[in-house]
Amino acid sequence: MQPGTSDSTTEVSLDAPAGVSLPPVDVLLDDQTAPDALDAEAETPAPGAIRYRLPMVSVPDNVLLKAAVQKLVEQKAQLDALARQGTLPGLIPAEWQGSGIRGVDLQGFVLSVVPFLQNAGKDETAPARLPLKHVLGDAGRWDQHDVAEPKSLAFFLASDDRASAGVKDPAEAYLVGALGLAWAHEGRTRPGFLRAMGYDSMAARVHMLPYPAAAQLALYSVTAHGVTQIWCVMDRRKVRPLLAPWISVPLLTAYGVSAPQTWPTSFPAVDEVAAMLATARTGKGPVEADLTKVAAKVAQDASAETWMPVSLLQVGTWSPRWRYFMAVFIGLPSLLLVVAALALPGAFEAAAVAASLGFAAGAIGALAAPWVHARRKHLS
Repeated sequence: MQPGTSDSTTEVSLDAPAGVSLPPVDVLLDDQTAPDALDAEAETPAPGAIRYRLPMVSVPDNVLLKAAVQKLVEQKAQLDALARQGTLPGLIPAEWQGSGIRGVDLQGFVLSVVPFLQNAGKDETAPARLPLKHVLGDAGRWDQHDVAEPKSLAFFLASDDRASAGVKDPAEAYLVGALGLAWAHEGRTRPGFLRAMGYDSMAARVHMLPYPAAAQLALYSVTAHGVTQIWCVMDRRKVRPLLAPWISVPLLTAYGVSAPQTWPTSFPAVDEVAAMLATARTGKGPVEADLTKVAAKVAQDASAETWMPVSLLQVGTWSPRWRYFMAVFIGLPSLLLVVAALALPGAFEAAAVAASLGFAAGAIGALAAPWVHARRKHLS
């Protein structure tokens, strides 16, 4: 046996010193992706294996509301599919008509389906990730079949960097927190594309929007001009007709709004409200009526039917023949006065003057005295 050697096996401990441990694998890897998660075909991480740093927005813990929102997203995707086939023109409301290659206008669709939604005022804005099942988009322009490398593009568009300001291909979205419903404002085709590629979330700068509480809203089934409609009333004052009740009613009832009821007798008549809504359709902005203004108009119209004593000059529908009036009641008495002053004796002159003055005064009195009864609406 050679010096310094031994036939016995010496066990060498490989345990790290106490209190020291190796970092986890996801920290050692630059892309924070497990090695077995790499797609062999395109060397792109699989959607389910990617870890993101941005927080996921929370949606209301309401099973019915989640299902209604997801159904709404599916219905919008179906409309976009029909738009790509060119079968939508003439079949959708004018408010949904898109411009150019967009078959369905996304903002017009959202504002008509979700009544009393205001996208002008924002509560807050922050980068976050949105669950794609709750995000409306515009899938009518292109899809994964129109892209040469869809997996690489999906990985790029789904990354957290798209929520940063000033980056290439940023994403912005509006989120109605009370409903858990979002729609893309910048990068509208992204939600449908990423869903088709197997992703369940996307990054975006999210603008939070307020929405009225369910207790502030009420649904009513009415028949206006022979057509059955569903109207939504907010705070017992503002009225908006639902353009697509088969979409809006399930969403609102899942939110907590009561099912459509009959029109209350304390509200103005349906025909009066429908007339004001018809007037609102001719202008810009949402089709909306104010029940307070409708009630005031009804009261004013009722007051206009009241009979009252007036003079002929106050009646707006009476058009006098002023030339005849001036000739007979002013010109003729004046002529008689001149003739009486020049040719008649004193007694006859005085009588002619008195008769002429009485004739003219009677004519003027007939115009000015309130001896005629007319409705208030006919007054000038």
